[in-house]
Amino acid sequence: MTDFIIGDVHGCLDTLKLLCDQLQLSQGDRVYFLGDLVGKNNDDWGVLRFLEEIPAPQVILGNHDLHFLRVHHQKWSEGVLSDHQMTSYQRLQAGALAKWDPNSDTLMVHAGIWPGWSLATTLSYAAEVEAILGDPVLCKQYFAVFYGDENEWRQDLIGWKRVRCLVNVFTRMRMINQQAQMDFSFTGPVEPQGGTKKTNYPPDDLMPWYSTRSEWPCQQIVFGHWAMLHGETGRKDVINCDGGCAYGGQLIGMRLDTGERYMANCIDPV
Repeated sequence: MTDFIIGDVHGCLDTLKLLCDQLQLSQGDRVYFLGDLVGKNNDDWGVLRFLEEIPAPQVILGNHDLHFLRVHHQKWSEGVLSDHQMTSYQRLQAGALAKWDPNSDTLMVHAGIWPGWSLATTLSYAAEVEAILGDPVLCKQYFAVFYGDENEWRQDLIGWKRVRCLVNVFTRMRMINQQAQMDFSFTGPVEPQGGTKKTNYPPDDLMPWYSTRSEWPCQQIVFGHWAMLHGETGRKDVINCDGGCAYGGQLIGMRLDTGERYMANCIDPV
């Protein structure tokens, strides 16, 4: 059995098929998707249906996935989607905010985790949101108050502010400022160590979330979400697998036990 990770697909079905051909998946394998299976391209339902052909797909939810669930929630609850769409919606809705593989001690999330969280804390907070998505009443209530820019995690947060803040950490976070607040405006590249400061690099008071600690609570963290990193963080313990497929870049796959990478150039219309 081999475990693989696939980065942000964003509705690029043909590119996903090309990457899966490279992985040579077989029964007994397992594939973790790092979130944003949908959004930006034009074949969201095709990508979700294709999961039926992938052995043991493990879905981690990204910000675009949650938006997709909200947009289609009413039609799903009324049962007016097609049979395949109903099945695909339910599979996506059952996705996780974080997954941990004990064999490799790897934590997988879409965007990141808060600097002070332990592994157990991370999984516990992810489970809070997952329980809401799995409850028909709470899920409907959440989607009614879905959008919010809560940017500072505190353990004493309550209600939907707490939920939105957790979702922002897991699915939207990139940069953190000196006041320990998430900055949602900067999406660009990060200055390489020893590099020359350029105008499109972040201001001096911002730093990537993964640079806020020298050590993280597991052997490695793997995440997507940040296309402008081009799959590079400069660290061996925090690995990015978003190759910017949605922007004409690459879809990145990775073998979990060896770290071997696979690349598929985007062949879907962008």
